[in-house]
Amino acid sequence: MLETLRIDNIALIEKLEIGFCKGLNILSGETGAGKSIIIDSLNFVLGTRADKSLISYGKDTAKVSAFFDISDCERVRELLTDLGIPCEDDELELSRVMTEAGKNTCRVNGEKVTLATLKEIATALTDIYGQHEATGLLDDENHIAILDKYAKNALSDALCVQEKLFEECNSVRRELAKYGSLSDVAKKTDALSFELDEIEKAELKDGEEEELLAARKRFNNFRSISDSLSAAHELLDNYESGAVTAVSGAKSELSSVEEYDKRYSELIERLDGAKIEIKDIAETIESLLEESEYNPYEAERVEQRLTLLRSLKRKYGSSVAEILGYADKIRSELEFYGDAEYNIEKLTSSLSDLENRLSTNAKKIHAVREEYAKKLSGDIIGQLKELGMNNATFCSEIIYDEERMSRSGADSVIFMFSANAGQPAKALSKVISGGELSRFMLAVKNIISDIDGIQTMVFDEIDTGISGKIAQVVAEKLYNISTGKQVLAVTHLPQLASMADAHYLINKTTENGRTFTHVSLLDEDGTLKEIARLLGGSDYGTYALPHAKEMKDYSDAYKKRRIG
Repeated sequence: MLETLRIDNIALIEKLEIGFCKGLNILSGETGAGKSIIIDSLNFVLGTRADKSLISYGKDTAKVSAFFDISDCERVRELLTDLGIPCEDDELELSRVMTEAGKNTCRVNGEKVTLATLKEIATALTDIYGQHEATGLLDDENHIAILDKYAKNALSDALCVQEKLFEECNSVRRELAKYGSLSDVAKKTDALSFELDEIEKAELKDGEEEELLAARKRFNNFRSISDSLSAAHELLDNYESGAVTAVSGAKSELSSVEEYDKRYSELIERLDGAKIEIKDIAETIESLLEESEYNPYEAERVEQRLTLLRSLKRKYGSSVAEILGYADKIRSELEFYGDAEYNIEKLTSSLSDLENRLSTNAKKIHAVREEYAKKLSGDIIGQLKELGMNNATFCSEIIYDEERMSRSGADSVIFMFSANAGQPAKALSKVISGGELSRFMLAVKNIISDIDGIQTMVFDEIDTGISGKIAQVVAEKLYNISTGKQVLAVTHLPQLASMADAHYLINKTTENGRTFTHVSLLDEDGTLKEIARLLGGSDYGTYALPHAKEMKDYSDAYKKRRIG
């Protein structure tokens, strides 16, 4: 049950806290007072889509919090446990904050959650009926969900089996799709074998390309390299003017004065080291000179190898490492296709068995739907009669088609309706009027309300297209629902307002050039005045107020009879 709704900076509401009671909570007010803002705020905290236009003008953020008593909501407790959200007592808090940047922060009992999780929990707590939901009834695709909810206890096991079998079938189909037909397998293996053979014949080695490019660079610059090496060797090891000779001369000069300063001895030692190092460098250069002989055949081999590498890179990867990795992948695929014939046969047999079981289960589901569709028809016709539609007929057309097999079976459901005697039932979407649709939706809600386990139901202007005697019947129906569930209803109907267990007036004021929406809980006198206003009376004392008192007395008497 929704106990408290706190709203901050939503449209014309700056700060508001509303406490709701058990039973029937009525919200009313002048057109444009802001009734829709309350419903929008509730929808917002329950996870429906919203944009920053909901935020009050001049504010950076908007926040709504909803506090629920879940002492009688075992389904919600189980869901919270599955989601790992703590719930130590009977109170559950949902909150949602949105910023001007469009960022949403959602929390459940203080734990940060995704918007999808918030909506999942909210769906188990509250059912909101407005014009959008009524329009949804005109879509044939939604009819099967209503029938399945009605037949929930009888269908749940078969639907679980159906979903499991459907997923298994899809899994096997995905495996079969990897193979294709046997002719497809043959084509794939031929193509893969050709590619692998081309790569393996190349005998590639990791790092080979870098070595080849370096070799080509040396061949292309052979003359410059040879000249530089020769010059360097001459400078280091020439008998008359080389660096080795120069170092030896320097050592000899220092040796002649070594006895005068120990630092000269240290320099001689360093020159000995330098002479050895220069000699070694000169010998290495000499070896490189001998190796740098130009080989036209090797140069051609390097070019051919690089051309091959470029060709393989265009086909199989941007580097030798990627090409070798691709070759490993081909080997895995060839191994996979190696047992294709056996695996295709095995998977095909498994799929056939699963499809047979799926079909058998879908027919079982169809039979249950057929059975409960008849019961639903009887219940809805009974409700419609109570709602003043004495000549209405209703039935569900259930079409079984294995070509449209799904996780919920192979059925499509179309609600068929006629409001008038002598007229054949046709698709609901083709023949129902706005007022009839409101009553039809109320009939469905009245039937389903005890099945879905939801404790709070919200009706946003259920009175669309309804007036007169039927308005009284609608009021009684909503009150009947509220004896087992909490009901919040936005209304213009005085008949419905007179049934309220708690009546909230929504009004709009202007303060310092700004407009604000307020909500106040009416006392007995205020309730009578609001019922009188809904009756259209401007003179409360003379006509409207006595009429309002009569309506309130009638409703109170009905409520007493209803609860015994």
